Amino acid sequence: MKKSLVALAALSVVTGVAHADVTLYGILDAGVLAESHAGDFSSTFVTGVAPNGGPYVKSGTAVGMVNGGEKQSRWGIKGSEDMGDGNSAFFNLESAISVGTGQLSTSGLAGAKPTGVGTAPGAPANMVVDTSLNGQLFGRNAYIGLANKELGTVTLGRQTSLELDIITATAGGYDPVNAQMFSPINFSGFYGGGGTTDSARVDNAVKYTKLFGENLTMNAMYALGGIAGSNSARDTMELGLGYELNRFGVEFAAQEARDTTAESAGPAGNTIQAQYLNLKSVTLALRYQLTDPLALKAGYQRIQWTTPTDESAMTGITQLYGYTINPTGNSMFLGQKNYNVFWLGGNYQATPKLKFSAGFYDVALLPGSYGSTAYTVGTAALGASSVANNAFGSDRYTSFLVDYDLSKKTNLY
Repeated sequence: MKKSLVALAALSVVTGVAHADVTLYGILDAGVLAESHAGDFSSTFVTGVAPNGGPYVKSGTAVGMVNGGEKQSRWGIKGSEDMGDGNSAFFNLESAISVGTGQLSTSGLAGAKPTGVGTAPGAPANMVVDTSLNGQLFGRNAYIGLANKELGTVTLGRQTSLELDIITATAGGYDPVNAQMFSPINFSGFYGGGGTTDSARVDNAVKYTKLFGENLTMNAMYALGGIAGSNSARDTMELGLGYELNRFGVEFAAQEARDTTAESAGPAGNTIQAQYLNLKSVTLALRYQLTDPLALKAGYQRIQWTTPTDESAMTGITQLYGYTINPTGNSMFLGQKNYNVFWLGGNYQATPKLKFSAGFYDVALLPGSYGSTAYTVGTAALGASSVANNAFGSDRYTSFLVDYDLSKKTNLY
């Protein structure tokens, strides 16, 4: 057998104090939280407790420490080098941490009690859900890049999705309540990932950004699947356009991810379940500065789960982010899902230090075929899921937030 290695393009950025500007930075965010009708706090989960989702519900109120109620606690290293003639090289490594325990932030799924395994309804269990962080040292970002003032910017590595950028980062965030624990679209990577949490941060991605004039930005991202014999398996394609003025902005992004995963707690300790599916999504968001203190924000997202493109290519995957998949097999697709997501709200800057935010969110699961598809584990054919066919309904959330700045870099909320 002849083995060939071909590098189409490669980039290496070597930094040191003498060669580049390197910055160590971070955000620490912690507080005390009370939550009712939920599960127990978890010492391993990224925020301590999940504000939405999860199967564990019990009466009473749990009080514990919340990590990253407004901004996710993190530290990072970034560097850049001016190479002259409008060219620069740069890198970013960013790690999510839990202030309460000092651990790397993680979803906590592998340590969660699975539904129906030695637990009765309402039995104590940690309230955890899937996140785009699974204990990686630099789980938030890990990329290098080159920029040219005329040609644009190219980055390579683990990067945030274009839809997550719209919700949390672009123009200060298009989420009216831009706080991790108090907004469903901000906390859950499900919406930032355009329908699956695993897609909120994209591994092995190449991203291109180009500014046209002073206001129009184009983004394109492609993630390589790396599966032998199938160039399309596990790949992701994203495209975004944004137009930003001082008082008005509009952002659009579309995504197609093939053979991506949706994770949940596994039937045994330190395991997870993984559905393979194709994902299509679009996000459109608007902002308008009605008056100097009042900004209005609105958004719409359409999500669709469909049959994975290359089920056979998934047979060799037994682990995701160090978690063992249980059961393993070539498919656990359970049928099509369709979502419509709407949000509306705004921010009111009452004084230079005091800001009020409010938002309403509607997440509608439309009638479909989820739960009707039989699946296989290895060579064994299993029956359709116990989830009711054509199940549908809505989750609705209302959130209010008050921010008070103690200084330019410290605030209470």
